[in-house]
Parts: sequence; structure tokens; C-alpha cells
Amino acid sequence: MSKEIDALISKASVAITNGIQQEPIATLLSEFGYTPERLAVGEGLLNTTEQLNRLQIKEDGEQKEATSVLNHSIKKANVVYMPHLKIARIAFKNDVNLSTQLELRGERKQKQSAWLGQTKVFYNNLLANPKALEKMASFGQSSAKLEVGLQLVLAVDAQLAVRKKEMGEAQNATETRDAAADELQEWYSDYIEIARIALADQPQYLEMLGIISPS
Repeated sequence: MSKEIDALISKASVAITNGIQQEPIATLLSEFGYTPERLAVGEGLLNTTEQLNRLQIKEDGEQKEATSVLNHSIKKANVVYMPHLKIARIAFKNDVNLSTQLELRGERKQKQSAWLGQTKVFYNNLLANPKALEKMASFGQSSAKLEVGLQLVLAVDAQLAVRKKEMGEAQNATETRDAAADELQEWYSDYIEIARIALADQPQYLEMLGIISPS
């Protein structure tokens, strides 16, 4: 879709600019209703589409950057979380209650929001339980080390919120850009068809508008 819009902007720019600036063409077009005022409308649609296209590209880039940062944050948190999880499974292998509270059993959830919920449950419930902390400390995992893990998870939480925001902005920018492009396309299509009629005897003028007359 992006390449199609780029192509539309390019050809509409040529057709509208030369339709306005080339006096012989402008004169012939005005006889078929495409006055300077009407061409100015097309120019406005073109400018709006160009601006929204640039905004969409910017928002798309910010979304991709936010996704990259989020993925890096998860990877960084997992470097600390997975050893803590493995140690907790050993420490509480015979404790059904804590195994349940800390969600120690089963595979780790892969969906980002689900992974986040699972890791937050693990650290929050663990850090809130003095006896569990004492047991973890016996394996060299102090509350300070566990707190580091929690903070890395909370950093993922914050970054996930940023990514969701950027996704929403990128989607909105795309929808707005596409709507503007549709409006420009409709105006441009009519304009070109009228230009073919108005300039039928002047193929060189058609070419100046980017229209190649059939041989």
C-alpha cells in the first residue's frame, strides 16, 4: 500500500503542478472546468496526503523501535528471571502452596502480556513471603537479587505500554493517510480523464502531465 501511495503522490504532483504552472495547459484545462481554483483543491489534497504519508512513516518507525526495545527488555529480564525460576522450583518442589502461588509449574507463557503477568506474580508473591525469601536466600538468592528481577519485569511492563501506544498511533496514522490518499486518487482520476479530452490534440501537453497518449 505504501508503494502505491508513493506512486500516486509522485504522478499527481507532476500532473497538478504542470497543470497549474504551464499556462497553455492551464488555459485549455479551464475550458473544461479545471480552473485555477479547482486545481488548487487537488493541490490541497496532494499536500495533505504528502504530509500524512510522512507522518505515517514516522509513526511506523517509532512503532518498530518500541517493539525492538520491548523485545530487548524481555530478553534482558529473562536472563535474570529464568535462573530464579529454576532455583524456586528446586526450593519449593515439595510445597504445593508456593508452587501454585508462584506459578512454578508448566511451560512459560509466550504471549508478551501473559508472560508479564506470570513473572509479576512470581516476584510479587515471592517478595511478599518472608519464609519463601529465607528459603531462596539459602540458595544464594537474596531479596535484593530478587528485587532486581522484579524491576526488570516492571521495565518490560512500562515498555509494553509504550509499544501499545505507538501501535495505536501508527494504526491511526495509517488509516488517516489511506483515507486522504483515497480522496486524492478519486480527484486525480477524474482530472486525468478530463485532461485526456481537453488536451487530446496536444500530446506533448499530455506528456507534461505524465499522461502517455496511446499510439
